[in-house]
Amino acid sequence: MQLYLDSFAAFLSVKNGQFRIRLKSGETHLFAVRTVNAILLTKGTGLSTDAALLAIEHDIPVLLMDAQTHFPLGQISSGRPGNIATVRKNQPDFCRSGEGMRWVAETLAKKVENQRALLRRLAENPNVPPDFPGDVRFADKVMLSLEKRLREASEGLTSSQTLTTLAETFRGQEGSASRAYFQQLVKYLAHLPPESLFRLPDATFEGRQKRPAYDPFNALLNYLYGMLYTSCHLALLKSGLDPYLGILHADRHGDYPTLVFDFIEPYRPWADRVALQLAEGVAFDEESFEPDADERGLWLSRTGKNAVIEAMLEFLETSSEYRGRQVKHRVQMDLDAQQLALRMKGFSE
Repeated sequence: MQLYLDSFAAFLSVKNGQFRIRLKSGETHLFAVRTVNAILLTKGTGLSTDAALLAIEHDIPVLLMDAQTHFPLGQISSGRPGNIATVRKNQPDFCRSGEGMRWVAETLAKKVENQRALLRRLAENPNVPPDFPGDVRFADKVMLSLEKRLREASEGLTSSQTLTTLAETFRGQEGSASRAYFQQLVKYLAHLPPESLFRLPDATFEGRQKRPAYDPFNALLNYLYGMLYTSCHLALLKSGLDPYLGILHADRHGDYPTLVFDFIEPYRPWADRVALQLAEGVAFDEESFEPDADERGLWLSRTGKNAVIEAMLEFLETSSEYRGRQVKHRVQMDLDAQQLALRMKGFSE
């Protein structure tokens, strides 16, 4: 369970060896330590030093969150090593090596594979326009070619290839696949029924748009990606990896948790899938969104966030095939982080 404090003046403390949340109204809730695997706090909330120390004692990550984006901004930790010294020593070298770029290529190829799977799933919907399945088949061929090139690159890296050149190549291939992917999402969303959230004023989805969003679907994606960032951040911490020491994104976002930016890529289609389910099955209205300070961008309101958080947490608890068996999605991230840590442990230049 994640303890998520986002109500103004909510306070986390300790009572009788348990975590206690006290709300502004005076209402309190107790949580056994063994049931808590992460604590998330937003601006306007607080915790006691006793609560922080109890979390540290039981290796429970405490993350400070952006309430609008659900993006982790900082963390409270014991400073104790989360993994053996070999992993911590090897991570910088791994991130500057061809082996690190090989992992990046594999990760991006998996992202494209998952994007293709989602498009094929959408094409099976009997209510899509007649031409949509054919458009998806064409996009799938383009994306499969790019996926194969990424997989071939991961198998054929040579010492003569510079990391900068590889990074630009991989970004270009992933970007081309994502453009083909989102073109199909635009077509799919354009034919949703009138009761969907996309019939709100100025709600047309015309493609991926980062913060701030200007339409409801991008607002959904931004928040869902923020939730995934948090899950990935936690998975890396549990595996003893430094979330701030990445590979592909390190030269562009050096002050941010760049390994999280690298690690999240295969899971983004999970957020896309949840956003589509929400768009098709939930009647969002104007109260589900709110403008930002200058009224140019669009964010989820508390009402909208509650629906999105519930849907994403439910998805993470469901299972899909993973290395020959059914595994919960949240556990898949933990296992992938552990595999990456083992890969770094065994790395030698």
